[in-house]
Amino acid sequence: MLKQDEIEEIFIKRTEDFNTLIRVNPVNPVHPEDSFEKKLVADGMQCPYIGIEDYDDNAHLCCLIYSEDHEDKTYESFFRGTCRSFLCAAWDELTDREVLFAAELMQDWFYYSLLINSTDIVTRLCSEYSSPKDVPEDTLGELKIELRRRLSEEDMMIS
Repeated sequence: MLKQDEIEEIFIKRTEDFNTLIRVNPVNPVHPEDSFEKKLVADGMQCPYIGIEDYDDNAHLCCLIYSEDHEDKTYESFFRGTCRSFLCAAWDELTDREVLFAAELMQDWFYYSLLINSTDIVTRLCSEYSSPKDVPEDTLGELKIELRRRLSEEDMMIS
């Protein structure tokens, strides 16, 4: 199983590679399902254009293509055909309050990504606590262990 810092390195390398490539040659984006990159989670669309911006100071995940100023029809088609139509389970199953609850609770790209894909846990937490600030530290610690366990199990299914 990849560790958090190894996944972060993947995102950093993507960003560096993308920034080098975009200066030399425009990117011809492919649909995430057509990417040759290894999936980190088996049953989800994982876009190869997700990277980390400002990873030295205030790192945050972002779309590397969307952050560029693209007027090209290729990008417009890509966004319309891929990005705008991509919906994860959280989109269908969680309320806006639950999504925001998860983001405020985790305050971290890695754990938020794991939690938002565990809709059963998000729903349970929102029903038990009125605010993310009400979640006890030990509960949050146990949650992180559970999310890593689920990722590990998923990783075993891919291998």
